[in-house]
Amino acid sequence: MNIDELNDDCLCIILAYLPLRDQIAMARCSLRYEQLLADIVWRKARYREVSISDDMLKPLNKEDYMFFFEVTSPHMEKLYIWNVHEKAFDSYLGRHLLRPELAFYLCLRLTNLRELCVTDDYMNNSMIQIVSKSCPHLSSLSVSSSYITGQFMVDLQNLNTLVARECSIEASHLTEMLTQLQLTTLDVTANRYNIEQTILQAPTARLLRLQRLGISDAKDFGFHIGEQLPALRELVVSYHGVKAEDLRDMLDNTRQLVVLSDSKFTKRLQSIMCNVVDVEVALEQMTGLETRSPRASPQFCELLKIIYKCK
Repeated sequence: MNIDELNDDCLCIILAYLPLRDQIAMARCSLRYEQLLADIVWRKARYREVSISDDMLKPLNKEDYMFFFEVTSPHMEKLYIWNVHEKAFDSYLGRHLLRPELAFYLCLRLTNLRELCVTDDYMNNSMIQIVSKSCPHLSSLSVSSSYITGQFMVDLQNLNTLVARECSIEASHLTEMLTQLQLTTLDVTANRYNIEQTILQAPTARLLRLQRLGISDAKDFGFHIGEQLPALRELVVSYHGVKAEDLRDMLDNTRQLVVLSDSKFTKRLQSIMCNVVDVEVALEQMTGLETRSPRASPQFCELLKIIYKCK
């Protein structure tokens, strides 16, 4: 029997057992195979949540790689993109290598995408604008680039989670996002500009949904901003280049604020994280007992947890 004489169910079972490279070869041979792969086989969960570092993509040449993304992009729900420039170009000669550049991914038909993570220094505002037009249902965006100022992010009307670490989010754009989007998670740690004052000045009515916050310029370990956010449950405070003595003074001041306050903030806070050196390490450094370096990423801080009386 010729394989073309099999019904669709049988063909899908056969296609599902093939490696991705062979599936793509079959798709290129016949429009019927391509439609079966696109509409059934590649609609499975493993193809709806894709990272460009996935092992299944490694054997593909550039043409097959791009073909796969072009065919599957309308049904993708989560896409993770890491350091595309390093993979797409030879750093010395600027030659194209085995993978497309960042613009290729952002111009795909990502009409069903819910979550997008782009960790690439070349991400910029124009690319955010492209995302706002090509991803109408996007609810979670994670980016990291000093070229991103927050412009056009307000156009992502369904966005509820924004992670923008090491970016250059400007106060005016942050204000727009806080007043026009219903964010539940906002992480702007290591931002180029100050963040806390902008949040404190935002209308409280627009901050009712914010449950998780990451920030690097919070005074008194986030106490004041925590009082301002009625739904805050998780707080990440990050400090770099702060003297141990200043951390100690701020720690003591925070303790007094918590004791004197009748705010419900300390009762609803479930976790607080900090990469101070941690605070404990900073205090140990002052006594000459410890010489550990600051942590690269926030960790649970037991002292702050005790001070804030987290559950």
